[in-house]
Amino acid sequence: MSMKYQYTALLGATVIGLAACGGSSGGSDPAPTQSPQPTQSPDPQASLCDETFVECDGTDATLVGTIDKDFTLSGDYNWYLDGQVVVGEGLVQITSNTQASEIKANGVTLTVPAGTHVKAFPETNLVVARGSKLMAEGTANAPITFSSVDEGFDGLNEWGGIMMLGFAPQYGQGGTGLCTTGNNTYCNVLADGLDGMYYGGDDAADNSGIVKYVRIAEGGLGVAPNKEFNALSMGGVGHGTTLEYIHIHNNLDDGLEWWGGTANAKHLVFTGVEDDDLDFDEGYKGNIQHALIIKANGEKLSPGNDPRGIEANSSDGDYVTQTEATLANITIIGGAVNAGEPGMRLRGAVNVSMYNSAVMGYEASCARIDNADTDGLGTIEYSNVTMQNVIGKDCAEFFSHEDPTSDLGGNGLESFSINGVRAITPESVSRVTDTNVPATDNGSGFTFDVTDYIGAVDPSTAPGEAWWQGWIIGGATDQDAIGNQ
Repeated sequence: MSMKYQYTALLGATVIGLAACGGSSGGSDPAPTQSPQPTQSPDPQASLCDETFVECDGTDATLVGTIDKDFTLSGDYNWYLDGQVVVGEGLVQITSNTQASEIKANGVTLTVPAGTHVKAFPETNLVVARGSKLMAEGTANAPITFSSVDEGFDGLNEWGGIMMLGFAPQYGQGGTGLCTTGNNTYCNVLADGLDGMYYGGDDAADNSGIVKYVRIAEGGLGVAPNKEFNALSMGGVGHGTTLEYIHIHNNLDDGLEWWGGTANAKHLVFTGVEDDDLDFDEGYKGNIQHALIIKANGEKLSPGNDPRGIEANSSDGDYVTQTEATLANITIIGGAVNAGEPGMRLRGAVNVSMYNSAVMGYEASCARIDNADTDGLGTIEYSNVTMQNVIGKDCAEFFSHEDPTSDLGGNGLESFSINGVRAITPESVSRVTDTNVPATDNGSGFTFDVTDYIGAVDPSTAPGEAWWQGWIIGGATDQDAIGNQ
């Protein structure tokens, strides 16, 4: 049931005592007394609008510039983002271990309470600098939402996105190795080539905060040609960061992308993402479980996009042999936006293990797997891919480019359906017996939930009770109503 190939080619109230009213016999009433007035407790939000990074207009409050102190968004205001909003002062190019330690010690935390809806103006993005944290922990009954300023969630490309940067390791493309050198605890990697945004270091356990029960919608606005923002980007983000129950909806570029780092993720929903939904590269070492990916049924808006469910690593001369990930219980449902792309592209000397997952609706292959020609002269670095209980449907073929040379076992094209909770049916296809999924060892001690089914959702789940229902954006999983607006 398993196979492994080596291919060749994150008011205090004022209390005033009343005058004593009781009389006394045989004498004048005593002089009235007053209880001492206690010191009034300050309104915790009284100075909110005095912060240099907050602009207020009535009950509207907008975050701008650099958030240079711990700050919690108040439920008394409607919150907005405008321009490049940076949490902390760690974007700088570090030149010493002492400076790196100071940035960590002086990091700040932006806390977004459950149920908050943060709206972003155009040409806006939220950047969490290394050494600082975003604590955005919603609940299933009160998720946190980041979207554009207009009503509804049917837009696309209306603001940038969220970028988290940390001190975890990154590995350079082209076999250039670990970004840190000598005894340095830091390195200075530019975030996707964007000026002034540096990340990277030697701390695999680095903590950039919590993103849990969070919806990120309508983003991807570009800063330059072919430089759109991912909905959630992570550069050198460590496994101390929590990424769970995240819904990414209608983003022009990728949904969730890692550049190096070790942050694990569970329970992810992607709807209407026009480029890749999951993308990892530059020596990412981590684990991902329970992801539901639904592409749009419409034409793509950005000609430069290649809409795949999963893209791992970079091609040929940009290869990174240290990229290593384990994925389980992924469901990828293709749509017309795919425009001939495969469901997954695993390439450039990548190391991927995939379990109990399904791909459907890609007119090309369900998966394309490529090695790396490192010098254009035929010097090959191999992609190593292990798959167990991975099935496909409505693809031209299961694999393309470099075909497997061993028996497919529990992998290959199958006949199956997707039901209302987006589970794979019938159970005769979706149930598996070999339930152990070994995690990629990134130092986190991550363990996979034990599942005995293929896909993101247990097929025995009752209607309305799937893990993704009730907190994501309503109607988002209706494939004919997402993206391409």
